[in-house]
Amino acid sequence: MRDGSVRLVVATNALELGIDIGGLGAAILVGYAGSIASTWQQAGRAGRGDDPAVAVLVASPNPLDQFLAHHPEYFFGQSPERALINPNHLLILLEHLRCALFELPFKDGEGFGGLSAETIQDYLDVLVANHEAHASAEKTFWMADAYPAANISLRSASPANVILHAEGDEGSRTIGEVDLASAVWMVHPRAVYLHEGQQYFVQDLDLTRNTAALISARLDYYTEPLRETTIQILSTAETSPDTPHLTPDTPHLTPDTPHLTPDTPHLTPDTQLTPVAKSWGELQVTTQVTGFRKRSWIGNENLGEEALDLPASDFQTTGYWLSLAEATVTRLREAGNWSNDPNDYGPDWASIRERVRARDGFRCQMCGLPENERQHDVHHKIPFRQFASHMEANRLDNLITLCPSCHRKAEQNVRMRSGLAGLGYVLSQLAPLFLMCDPGDLGLHVDAPGSVFGEPSVVLYDEVPAGIGFSQKLFELHDELLARALQLVSECPCEDGCPSCVGPAGENGIGGKQETLAILKELVL
Repeated sequence: MRDGSVRLVVATNALELGIDIGGLGAAILVGYAGSIASTWQQAGRAGRGDDPAVAVLVASPNPLDQFLAHHPEYFFGQSPERALINPNHLLILLEHLRCALFELPFKDGEGFGGLSAETIQDYLDVLVANHEAHASAEKTFWMADAYPAANISLRSASPANVILHAEGDEGSRTIGEVDLASAVWMVHPRAVYLHEGQQYFVQDLDLTRNTAALISARLDYYTEPLRETTIQILSTAETSPDTPHLTPDTPHLTPDTPHLTPDTPHLTPDTQLTPVAKSWGELQVTTQVTGFRKRSWIGNENLGEEALDLPASDFQTTGYWLSLAEATVTRLREAGNWSNDPNDYGPDWASIRERVRARDGFRCQMCGLPENERQHDVHHKIPFRQFASHMEANRLDNLITLCPSCHRKAEQNVRMRSGLAGLGYVLSQLAPLFLMCDPGDLGLHVDAPGSVFGEPSVVLYDEVPAGIGFSQKLFELHDELLARALQLVSECPCEDGCPSCVGPAGENGIGGKQETLAILKELVL
């Protein structure tokens, strides 16, 4: 590069920081870097001399990329983001204390950062109990042999890792590590794992010994995990309740008045019901990888799914959620823009279901599995909600007997993305614009029946145990996040959903763009 014999270099974002390779006249960024700061850093690889240079951003179908492509003024008008981090996070603080203790002993009564001496003493007592430190002469000294900074990962706060062993002609060798929390979805059995441009096929994952066995492979597909997540509220730190904006002329009512409706006496014409409640707080998140999907490298075609039997994992974190008011759902339902209600298959569904199972010999028509203690499911080939009446949808030629596993696969292929799911997708893709994080740093959960949050809700939570500050920031940015989401979905030229707005529909499915737009207009306008 320096002498000009090489004119082009293709690299990951490893060249983003601290490397002056000089003489570059152009930088081509394939996809938005994830933050304004990173984008300027990558663009700044070119033009470091006195000659003019150019930087080009090639936008991907990602909603965030598409938003910036249509609104470049947002990028050029904003200063680089403020990184969000919680220095008092338990795992982060313990590592900081280890490194600080390695440099100098702590005196009794000494604080650290913004924490009191009493709090710090509790942490130091833990290190002493673990034989990492020793208390003597009113001081606490580092006693372990290891250099603590060497064990700190820049990728994860998790203290445990899974060692990746690759088998080859020359025996087994270690090619890397994956944090324990990520191992179940990154290196589960039969996963395709990429390392230094080489494909590896995962033969086994041993979570008791924290090791994974891989072999080198050349495959025409990649894998993506299928996960099921459940959420439980532990506590609510702050909420904006679903109550009317009362005017001074409204007698006999207080903000605590329950179940207010537009028909409630004494409401003035200026009184408005809030269409959505926003909250943030502590959550218990339980996730289980139930299988994986194979996709071809060319065209991303779905090549099939396979089931997995892996243990569930759970952690406590913080989350931000918005819940639709009952009146809002009612208006959406009356306008035909709400598809989250359970299907009414009609009064004869039980007998129709029995006839279909008998016709199919009580066997799954995809894999041939016979029924056992549990009856098989009856699946609509063309989704039920695409018909005007249950009589049309329940024609025998539109029904097929499937076992639970094959039924899940079939539902994935013909799924109808609801407006609430579309809202969750676009919010989760846009949130990193404000948080200086990767979309993978946020978890998404859509509670359409309101079984956890009381009302139909969308939840975004920190994918870091104990949380790191994303959720509280989203709570504060609630109004702007919804406004930007409405702007993005409204301007997308697709007919009914795509990866650039509310997410793609399945084969023969419906994308839910109209419903998502209707929900956003209720919440923003």
